[in-house]
Amino acid sequence: MLKLDTNRRSFLRSTAAVSAAVFMPGLSFAAKYPERPINLTLSFPAGGGADNLCRPIAQRLEKILGQPIIFDYKTGAGGMIGAEAMARAPADGYHFTFMDMSILAFQPHLRKMPFDPLKAFVPITNMGQSPYAFVAAKDRPFRDMNELVAFAKANPNKLSCGSGGVGTPHHLTAELFKLRTGITMKHVPFQGGTAALTELSGGHVDLVVAPTSALTQFLQAGRVQPLGVTSAKRATALPQIPTVQEQGFADFDTSPWTVFVMPAGVPAEARETLRGAIEKTFEDRELISLLAQRGAENVGGMSVQQLQARLEADYEKWGDVIRKANIKI
Repeated sequence: MLKLDTNRRSFLRSTAAVSAAVFMPGLSFAAKYPERPINLTLSFPAGGGADNLCRPIAQRLEKILGQPIIFDYKTGAGGMIGAEAMARAPADGYHFTFMDMSILAFQPHLRKMPFDPLKAFVPITNMGQSPYAFVAAKDRPFRDMNELVAFAKANPNKLSCGSGGVGTPHHLTAELFKLRTGITMKHVPFQGGTAALTELSGGHVDLVVAPTSALTQFLQAGRVQPLGVTSAKRATALPQIPTVQEQGFADFDTSPWTVFVMPAGVPAEARETLRGAIEKTFEDRELISLLAQRGAENVGGMSVQQLQARLEADYEKWGDVIRKANIKI
């Protein structure tokens, strides 16, 4: 009987010790996370721009976290298929995605969404922004943004502005500039930004808004004329091109930015562990240089609260542009 009581007391002491350990601050969820591979959903094809940005980050993340990063491509519908899949994914810390502001700030005002982009996700960290630029056909009679405005006002409805499609960052940047300056231009949508630049170099449209990362070959061919960069600072890849702001158009900053997000409701410990690991990769200067070459600048450094505030601000800003410009899909 004494032996049984002794065993029972030992069992109770062991149970109490385990229970205490579980609730010790040093042995939180974060200490064990991640215990298995982490799924990274991409809404864009393998080998594309998003893939080329995420691959080198994922390679470094695997070393930091000690777990594989599994790429899951869910493409189509302008990124909506992948976004909806992430909105429905388990909030367990093992699912995250790379998302641009088209899904978060543009599309909700252009179509019925199967989720609320401001409530379905929690941001992890900013993946940077991609500087865009206004670019004109080489033989057009304007060489900067002020000359463009002067020509447009002297020739109402004469100019044509190409973009990568209705509701794209290219299109909405041009619409915002029109609203700010009071000029008129005919919008000509193409199937992607590269197609728009190709048509511009052939002189089929007067100007386009395009990512600076896509301009190099067209500038080298001497068939297009850059007018101004739409970011607050000059583009790293093309520092010779002045910003639109430098040319007198205050607060004009429309560079599309991207962010890593997880499903809303994910445990804070998991979110912060993954966030910290991604931010750690951004300490690699070689990675930062590579990302800049691929069109992503100013990566990392924003808190979750700052990211959420920016998402909400851009949601309101672009919703206002879409309504005033009467943009429909």
